Amino acid sequence: AGHNRWSKVRNVKGPRDAERSRLFQRMTQMLRAAAREGGPEPALNPALAAVIQQCRDHNVPKATIEGALRSVRVSDRSVTTDHGTDHSPKPGASISGPQGTVGSMGNLHGHAPS
Repeated sequence: AGHNRWSKVRNVKGPRDAERSRLFQRMTQMLRAAAREGGPEPALNPALAAVIQQCRDHNVPKATIEGALRSVRVSDRSVTTDHGTDHSPKPGASISGPQGTVGSMGNLHGHAPS
């Protein structure tokens, strides 16, 4: 008895979980994009509020939604200049990235100095 149980789990639950994982990944990408464009506060960003509602309709866990928004907030804070925190990189800005990596941006324009 029970000899057929694992094959049913493998053949039914496996593909269903894979599809659900792809859906959650797609939804978190949409969350991050909407939060980067209009800010991470749903009350001030109607596009983000709409994506959050879509996530709820697709049963995305609350922790996943909050994690995606937290990652946008953290990445906003990681962009710094010589004069403190700023949300837009300026010429000569220093950028701290994941796992403690640090990068530096020079002046990236097509004009030669006169």
